[in-house]
Amino acid sequence: MTTATYSLLVFHGSARETAGNAATSFADKLRSANCQRDFSICFLRGAEPVLDKAIATVIADGHKKLRLIPLFLLPGSHTSEEIPAIVERFRKENPAVEFEVCECLVHSPQFVDFVADQITRD
Repeated sequence: MTTATYSLLVFHGSARETAGNAATSFADKLRSANCQRDFSICFLRGAEPVLDKAIATVIADGHKKLRLIPLFLLPGSHTSEEIPAIVERFRKENPAVEFEVCECLVHSPQFVDFVADQITRD
């Protein structure tokens, strides 16, 4: 059992190979930037691993704290219904596992700062 929080970066997913490649490249850049936490990527649909399988794998690996980070710009049915329903099912099946689901990007002060920086840079 591991006590550190394991993060899953949740992308929408796409049948296009370029989308999966971009997600993998993004994760590689995070690792290169000395991101010391354990994390992996997953998708709601269209690419592997899908969220359900990723959560099951992380739990099977002994993690007891999971943080889902939906990389969705705006709130919608994926962030307000689909992801919470999947998490709720896993909570019921795994009561000893702690889940945290982060909000979409527009609710993140750091994302607001990032966009403001993009607007104001020369």
